[in-house]
Amino acid sequence: MPVQPAGLPWLHPSFQPPEIQVATGRKILQCGGGNPKISNTSIIRAISNQNANPKQIISLFTAAARQRGFLPDLSTFVSLLPFLLRHRRIRAAELLLRRFPIAGQRPGPSLLLPLASSALTAGIPCDSTSRLILSAHPSASAFSSLLRSLLRSSHLTLARSLILTAVPDDLGFQIKIRHFAGLVREYCRLGYVNEAEDLVVQMGRKGLPADADTYNALIASVCDHCSVDRGFRVYLAMADIGVSPDVITFSTMIGRVGMQGWVLGCNCLFGRMLVMGALPDWSCYRILVGVYCKNCCLSDAIRVLRAMKRDGFFDDVRMNSILDCECEDAILCYVLKSGIIGGLMG
Repeated sequence: MPVQPAGLPWLHPSFQPPEIQVATGRKILQCGGGNPKISNTSIIRAISNQNANPKQIISLFTAAARQRGFLPDLSTFVSLLPFLLRHRRIRAAELLLRRFPIAGQRPGPSLLLPLASSALTAGIPCDSTSRLILSAHPSASAFSSLLRSLLRSSHLTLARSLILTAVPDDLGFQIKIRHFAGLVREYCRLGYVNEAEDLVVQMGRKGLPADADTYNALIASVCDHCSVDRGFRVYLAMADIGVSPDVITFSTMIGRVGMQGWVLGCNCLFGRMLVMGALPDWSCYRILVGVYCKNCCLSDAIRVLRAMKRDGFFDDVRMNSILDCECEDAILCYVLKSGIIGGLMG
């Protein structure tokens, strides 16, 4: 009759491995002295048996680990750890992960990805899953790869838990702004504005203030899913903490403010952009012309088109000569026929 220990006896030197049987009842080893009799392949084969249960597999691995010269390889861990998590043996998996670096290997994506997937499938809480994964001390590249995979599969809660639970001194590498930024942008893409704003606050508390790219995504999402007023408050908060707005920041605000019909606000933002040394690009001019045309400020639109000519954005000789014309009606007629305004607004 097989012995099925409740814990993980390979951690205790006094344990003597018993006779082990697989789920079919077929005897596969009689431990004793001599060379190893259980291979990594036999463990993987036992795990793949649909009738196998956690106690039997733990007993099998225990017996193998007590053999002299036995060294579990990566494929064994990749099979064993997800198997334990699918059966909600979290403590067993955690203790096994702590042994993993002893095998001379650091866990990479090939282990962490199926580990996270199995935990999610088994319904294990994200906090427990993140602690389990971090207990393996993954490398910086493996950690980043896992985060990217979680974002692609929309497992944002686990990604958030991993980032906020990680302690750099334990990991051996620093959590960087890009780790947070990817999650913030994904929250913004999905319209989870409150979660995105809260994560930006958490970044500041951890001494990693969000950069301009992160704020740009947040401002656009707040304006689109909440209100332009709230988005403007985010823009002000960005400046208050010392993050300099760039041309994308101003273009985003000009576009959203302009859609509300606040032309004066657009003018103020454009002036502020120039004062701060952020030079308008094609997209910025495109948005500004669209705002003026939408709000029937055609003289202002022509003024912007002439500024674009001055800055070298037009290489069409005919367009350049028309913009030199003093007659605004002639300019508008040509611009409308040529589709320049439509292209800029589209």
